[in-house]
Amino acid sequence: MLLRKNFLIILTVILFSISIKAQDFDYYKNIYIEKVAKAQLGKKYVWGGNGRRGFDCSGFTKEVFEQNGIEIPRNSWKQAKVGKKVSKRNLKKGDLIFFNSRKQKRINHVGIYLGNGRFIHASSYHKRIVISKLKEYKRYFKWGRRVT
Repeated sequence: MLLRKNFLIILTVILFSISIKAQDFDYYKNIYIEKVAKAQLGKKYVWGGNGRRGFDCSGFTKEVFEQNGIEIPRNSWKQAKVGKKVSKRNLKKGDLIFFNSRKQKRINHVGIYLGNGRFIHASSYHKRIVISKLKEYKRYFKWGRRVT
């Protein structure tokens, strides 16, 4: 009986420490995603761009996630199918967020949520990578995706 009790205590401690490490990993991964994304602030918007000359929205998100060891598709509508879907109120730093700003039915824009109602994206309107307020895009917002 004592052996079983000790085993359960040790098992509980191990499982608890593993879950804390997984949470810590997600926390630091999301901070690094933000750091890599913000390093691109002000870079030129180029339709179809994926780095050297500039970025379009999905080229930007793909590059940021790739630098964090996470492979995602090249196009925004394909990125919108990767990971776990999350609602606007459940967004966390590092989540991809998707928009439909035209009359098309499919997703046509993507950014990275930074927390506090802000996101970073390659904006064709501003012609560069910018940080915007999500509330300014609320009528176009569709959903978020958590990719880990």
